[in-house]
Amino acid sequence: MRAIIVGGGKVGFYLAKTLLEHGYSITIIEQDREQSRYCANNLDAEVSCGNGTTVEALEACGADKADCVIAVLGQDESNLVCCQIAKQRFGVKKTIAKVNNPKNKDALKELGVDIVISATDNIIQMLEFEVDLSAMKKLIQLDGEDASLMEITIPKNYALEGKKLMELNLPSGCLIACITRGTRTVIPSGQTTLQNGDVALVVMMNSAEKELRKALKIKD
Repeated sequence: MRAIIVGGGKVGFYLAKTLLEHGYSITIIEQDREQSRYCANNLDAEVSCGNGTTVEALEACGADKADCVIAVLGQDESNLVCCQIAKQRFGVKKTIAKVNNPKNKDALKELGVDIVISATDNIIQMLEFEVDLSAMKKLIQLDGEDASLMEITIPKNYALEGKKLMELNLPSGCLIACITRGTRTVIPSGQTTLQNGDVALVVMMNSAEKELRKALKIKD
């Protein structure tokens, strides 16, 4: 499966990482040169520095051969334009757009975007799921809303501080994709340890949440 992700910020980066884990072939289009370089250095994906809302940028990345185009830019209009070009000019079968203003969700669907994901709706769902906001936050729903990108803040006096990830018996339905430690970003391995104050970004199946809380000793 070949996917083009337009927008290589936090959402685009970790979405790409997740899809790569699932065997997708990924191309990222990101306009900011520094962020493009970061994506290229940290992902096994093709990265193009350019404006993903233009025919030229999408054509250069082989949009005519893509199975889906996913637009996760900061402006709803830009995500709409990107998806419309992908669908109408290049015949992309599946277009997906992140919408920042939930009032625009229906409009994007009416204008031809196949799947529209609202960050605000996800926050509402997060509250409905009674997620502990002090420790675990659902940032966005993924994979047809069966999976999520979760942010976990490691509390002070953490019981598992210094434990290696390989020793934590994490459930099979989750992957710790990144750890922010102060001003540093750590791409973890099994030897990586958790420390007080770490912020971990976890890609997980929603069904694995209770097991993950138990493995990491995060209170409900």
